[in-house]
Amino acid sequence: MNFLVFLFFLHTVIATFLLGGKFVMRRNDGVFRSFGISLLFDAIAFTIWLFGLVRPENLLISITLGAISFLISLVFLFHVSFQQAQQINTRWLLTALGSVFAFVIFYVGRYYDPTDAYISSEGLLFFNLGPIVQMLYIFGLSLAALPAIDLLASKFKLPYSALVRYGFIAEVVGGIMLITSKDVSALYIAGWIMGVVYFILWTTLLFNKKAWSAVN
Repeated sequence: MNFLVFLFFLHTVIATFLLGGKFVMRRNDGVFRSFGISLLFDAIAFTIWLFGLVRPENLLISITLGAISFLISLVFLFHVSFQQAQQINTRWLLTALGSVFAFVIFYVGRYYDPTDAYISSEGLLFFNLGPIVQMLYIFGLSLAALPAIDLLASKFKLPYSALVRYGFIAEVVGGIMLITSKDVSALYIAGWIMGVVYFILWTTLLFNKKAWSAVN
C-alpha cells in the first residue's frame, strides 16, 4: 500500500468531517447546514473508498457505495445553490431536479458505462470512469459546487471569504483531476495541493475565532 495515498484519503476524511460538522452546527443558517451535510457525505464517501484501498478485494463495491454517498453530497450542494430562491416550493423543485441529475449520473455509471476501478502498481486508486461518466461528473460537480461555494464564501468577510471561495474551488478542481487524470505525477501534485488546502481550511475555520466574528 502507498502510505502517501492512504494518508491523503485519511486526511480528506478528517478534513471533510471536521468542516462538515462545524458548518452543520450553525443550524439556523440553511447555507451552512446544507453545505455541512454535503461535506459529511463526502467524508462517508472517502471513508468507503479508503476501505476499498485497504481491502482491494472489496474495491468495486466500495467504489459504488462511495459514489452513492458522493452523489448525495451533490444533491445537498444543489440545495445550497438554490437557497436564494424566494419561494420554498421553487427551492425544493430545483433540488429535486438536481436529485434526478445525480440519479442519472449513477445510472449511467452503473449500467450504461460501468467503471472498472483498479489500484495501480504505484498504489494509486484509479476510478477509471468512462468518458460519458467523466463528463457527467464534471458537469454535476461544477454546476452544484461552484455556486454553492460562492454563496458560502459570501457569508464571510475578507480575507476569510477568499480562503473559503478559492480553497473549496481548489478542492473541486483537484477532485476533477482525480476523476480524469491517469498521470501519476499530476495526481501526486493534485493530492498535495488538496491536502495542504484542506489543512489550511479546517485549521483556520475550527481554531481561528476571527473567521466567524463577522459572519452574515
